[in-house]
Amino acid sequence: MIGRRCALFALGTLLILVLGVNIYFIRTIVESSSQKTYSKDLPVSVPKAKQDLSTSSQPIERNSQLRSRSIAKNMNERIKEEIRTLPSKYFKQNTSYSLVLERLMTELKIMPSVRGDIWNIPNNNWPDAHQLIPPAAPELGTILKILRQSRVIRADNAPLGTQLKLMLNLENGVRALFKPQWYSRDAVIRGPVYYGKDRHNAEIVAFHLSSLLALRRVPLTVIRKLDLKEIRNCATPALYTTMYQEGNDTCLYGVCHYCSPADPVCGTGDILEGALIFWLPRYLRLVKHRHPWQRTYKKNKFATWEVDEAYCDKVKDSKAYSPQSSSRLLDLIDTAIFDFLMDNGDRHHYELAQNNFHNPAVLLIDNGKSLGNPDVDHLDILAPLYQCCMIHKTTWDRLRLFSGGSLSVALSKLVTYETEMSDVPPLITKAHLSAMDRRLLTVYAVVENCLSRKKHPDGVPFVNINSFFVGNDFSGDTMIIVIKVQYINECEVK
Repeated sequence: MIGRRCALFALGTLLILVLGVNIYFIRTIVESSSQKTYSKDLPVSVPKAKQDLSTSSQPIERNSQLRSRSIAKNMNERIKEEIRTLPSKYFKQNTSYSLVLERLMTELKIMPSVRGDIWNIPNNNWPDAHQLIPPAAPELGTILKILRQSRVIRADNAPLGTQLKLMLNLENGVRALFKPQWYSRDAVIRGPVYYGKDRHNAEIVAFHLSSLLALRRVPLTVIRKLDLKEIRNCATPALYTTMYQEGNDTCLYGVCHYCSPADPVCGTGDILEGALIFWLPRYLRLVKHRHPWQRTYKKNKFATWEVDEAYCDKVKDSKAYSPQSSSRLLDLIDTAIFDFLMDNGDRHHYELAQNNFHNPAVLLIDNGKSLGNPDVDHLDILAPLYQCCMIHKTTWDRLRLFSGGSLSVALSKLVTYETEMSDVPPLITKAHLSAMDRRLLTVYAVVENCLSRKKHPDGVPFVNINSFFVGNDFSGDTMIIVIKVQYINECEVK
């Protein structure tokens, strides 16, 4: 009996000893691993020759969550403080905006007589690498009316994208993309800024906003009601097989990456509302490029721009984005401001027309992820602006024109004209219009913050002229100015 107890005691002691040794080694391994993780978080100097901009938007594998939050918090605090001290001129309505609005409203008027070859204008005369619609377009209203009313002679699944879209052939040889309505006008999309399906009304609002901001790089877009019975009669077999009746409503689910019979879109009866987007002519030969400020689309995985405040300097090291060689970076900053006003955080790529055009502009194509949540401002959409502190002078002048709430007033009038022509409910809510005025104040604050950060301690800036990119804009009579300036020692001024 005593021998058995001794054996059990010895076995228990051995077990405790083995367990203790294992715990010691596990603890040692964990501590060693955490030290390695910490060392990974330390900044590493990378030779310029080995820096690759194409990997800049790849997820950062190390734990950068705290750093990203710190950068975002600091920027938010700086901008909030700047808004509190903004000069009163930004809160006063600039009555000069009415001249721009009046001209744009005149463009939307319909001509009494229509030329037989009117489609030669948007097909051949208007679009180029720098703009899709010229600054003066007296035929615009007439062309938009024809887009709303032209008969559909063929309907097919769109050959691109992850969401349901239709490719329509209209009479007169016109092609257009149709994005159907998924949400009501007042639906609030919660979650990440890129969450949810495309908002068809956002495409029409983006078209008119681009005109107000003199960024006429959005394709012609109108609201359109399709009769799905007529579409069925001219549908390709691939589209036809995805169409069916559900009670009194006609539904379809199409063919695309995320298309599924379990997720159809249905008309009200046979009528389906959507955005009709003019298909750009082939001669533009659009080339898609990855956006340097692309998101990772993964929770707790951050792109380089989200954790590196000096990221813009790395972007400018690339020849494609050097302000001395092209205006592409300034165009992306224009795009960031446009997207911020619209609340579009899904600009992962951008398009250029690159067939023998010099210095093509960034086109504003695919704006469907806009107008998600009017109560939230995603400041990180403005990262290209507040990291680079640069802006086209023409863009800055136009933004200042819409101070004091006049942006929402002007945009509302343009969009209301569209709804009256198409007999549909308002395309944008008052909440989204108010959000745009609020976000415009944020843009003013970011630019003011850029300027204040660059002021000389004595209040007198010493400007290194080499830090400016000044040249003729593509309109031929305006200037591009980089707001960011570098300051040099007094003894270097000659």
